[in-house]
Amino acid sequence: MTATRGLLQLLFFLVAAVSMAFGDYLEVSRSATIKAEPVGGSTIIARVSPDTYLHLLDEGRQTNGYYHVYHSTPGQAGWIYRTLVRRHSGDFPVPGIGMATTELTTQQEGFATRHLRLGQPRAVFELVREGYVLAADARLKIPLWVQYELSPDDLNGPVERSNDFRSDTSIPIGSRAELADYRGSGLDRGHKAPAADMNRSESVMSQSFLLSNMSPQVGIGFNRQVWRYLEDAVRGWVQQRGPLTIITGPVFSATGDSVRYRLIGSNRVAVPTHFFKIVVDSNNPDNIEALAFLLANSNLSGHNYNEFLTTIDAIEAFTGLDFLSALPVTIQQQVESYLPDSVW
Repeated sequence: MTATRGLLQLLFFLVAAVSMAFGDYLEVSRSATIKAEPVGGSTIIARVSPDTYLHLLDEGRQTNGYYHVYHSTPGQAGWIYRTLVRRHSGDFPVPGIGMATTELTTQQEGFATRHLRLGQPRAVFELVREGYVLAADARLKIPLWVQYELSPDDLNGPVERSNDFRSDTSIPIGSRAELADYRGSGLDRGHKAPAADMNRSESVMSQSFLLSNMSPQVGIGFNRQVWRYLEDAVRGWVQQRGPLTIITGPVFSATGDSVRYRLIGSNRVAVPTHFFKIVVDSNNPDNIEALAFLLANSNLSGHNYNEFLTTIDAIEAFTGLDFLSALPVTIQQQVESYLPDSVW
């Protein structure tokens, strides 16, 4: 799966001229500077050359004629004036933050150019945001995973919960969930990156309410109880231990030799049978620790989240995802196979 994602990202660059209109990014058209603030006399934080690609933040909104962007080389967000860039439709054409890629040979690039000259089918949208990174599935209309690092400083922000639920317009119509899909379903719009983890700024809080960060969850007994208690516990562990990496997503369990799940709304948004949450403490590289939880998407009133401890290996078996892929294989195996007796 990792190799496939990297291949698709590189191939998209090859066929960008025929890309469809969804999502935006910027291409620097002449030598320019990225500034700390959207004003002319602001501090320069980076200089960029023509043909540099920039992640577009704040859903492309301009401030004083400046775009808010993220440049991966300095690893920093800043502002660039609109006349210095060209805005393109489509997912970012080079690997995003922390996303793996696969190098193609010259021969393979030739094959790709020939076979995909009219574009490539789209099924997964990998989106990089200031507060989290996610992969949204166009068939299920929910994220396959949402991952972010959370530090104690992130939890001390001044921003109040916004409740600004809305569809994610960076994903094309027909490939995303809409607010109407949830109406009358009896299910909550359940955050994967919780709003309470995103109070560092107005923009980060607002992005947490995009439906691409949501999945249908049972409300009473799950989203508003045991799942919320688990999210509260994660914040407590962050305060105690320092920065932690959190990965959350859906599971569709099999019954016998088939997988069945409910669909809601006219866009047929999938309702997961279970949800996973993985919490990783890598502050000591010599002793990486992790907790993994797998909870049924049902009324679990009376249950405590510690009852649902499992291994990362078990979640990988259910989902087909490969977690912690940046770690050496031997460390991955050790961390992912370990089942702790209790939570931290």
